[in-house]
Amino acid sequence: MAKRDKLLAKAKNSPQNISFQELEALAAAYGLFLKQGGGGSSHYIQRLPDGTKNTIVREGNKVKRWYVQDVVEAIETFGVTQEKEGSNGRESEGEED
Repeated sequence: MAKRDKLLAKAKNSPQNISFQELEALAAAYGLFLKQGGGGSSHYIQRLPDGTKNTIVREGNKVKRWYVQDVVEAIETFGVTQEKEGSNGRESEGEED
C-alpha cells in the first residue's frame, strides 16, 4: 500500500489523529493543495476544481476532525492521481510497421 493510501485510510478511520503536516501531504498527493491565507494566518484555503473552497484552520500541529473529513471528501470527489501518467511523463511511441 502506497504512503498516500495509508494516509487516506488513517484520515478516514481516525480523522482526529491526523496532524496538519499529514493533512497537507495527503491533499498534495492527490493534487488538491492547501495555501496559507496570508500574513502568517492560521487559515489555509483549498480551492477545488468546481470553484468551491475548503477553509482549514491550523491549531499548532493539530487540525479538527471535520476539516480532515472535508479534505477526504474533496479527494474522493476531485482527487487527481499521479499514477495515470507514465513514469517519465511521456506517452509511449507508436509501433513500427
